[in-house]
Amino acid sequence: MSKSIGILGCGWLGLPLGEHLSSLGFRVKGSTTSEEKLNTLRSKSIEPFILQVTEEGIVGKFDFFNSVDKLIIAMPPGLRSNPKRRFDVMMNHVKKACVEEGIKEVIFISSTSVYGNLHGIITEKSNTEPETNSGKQLLQCEKLLSDSVHFNTTILRMGGLIGADRHPVFQLSKKEFVTNPKGSINLIHLTDCINIIGSLINQIIVKNVYNCVTPYHPNRVKYYTQMAIQMGCNPPKFRDSITFDRKISSKKLQEKFNYAFRVINLLISS
Repeated sequence: MSKSIGILGCGWLGLPLGEHLSSLGFRVKGSTTSEEKLNTLRSKSIEPFILQVTEEGIVGKFDFFNSVDKLIIAMPPGLRSNPKRRFDVMMNHVKKACVEEGIKEVIFISSTSVYGNLHGIITEKSNTEPETNSGKQLLQCEKLLSDSVHFNTTILRMGGLIGADRHPVFQLSKKEFVTNPKGSINLIHLTDCINIIGSLINQIIVKNVYNCVTPYHPNRVKYYTQMAIQMGCNPPKFRDSITFDRKISSKKLQEKFNYAFRVINLLISS
């Protein structure tokens, strides 16, 4: 009998992830807040559920959580569009649902923003000193889920997410000035996000944390200037500033799962 995987949030990452896991033979249940996306999920062999996690509770088809062997939480905090949102409160409702439905294994998609502006080589043992609202709430959610005695959570701290239709250079090219030109990039391609999670699915989920950042760290001015030219947008205007440099290491992930990154050269557009 194939394992049942629940993906809470079938968006930019969750949708192609669900399609990939379904192709591997898993039963995949996926949540969406949009009626219009139901047929899209079905076309990817994902069993669709209308579900919305709010600060007040979970609204919609709660049976999404039924008989799920592993739950992947791929919901972004969404604090740019709604800075007052309490993502930690929302995740507490998800935590309660996991307990009520007997889910024992959870994968939580977090972010390297929990490290804040630490310098140097950053590992999972480095201090977490988030400075943004999103980073602070993600760190609270990590602790909230990890502290549960009812299920185990593996936390994946993703670097900046890029793919064919998503890249920081589009936003940076619109800014009047961009700081930290000599700082290193810490990004990860969608292909590796999907394959890293795929590597975990066949493992027993335990309480652990992994950085997920491609081991490719050119400086920002060199990388984003080249990407802007390649993408056909204006190169960002960098302003000389004190260099804040860090390289986030994924060595723990690579060694634990013998994982080899698929997209090493991030000077790509697809």
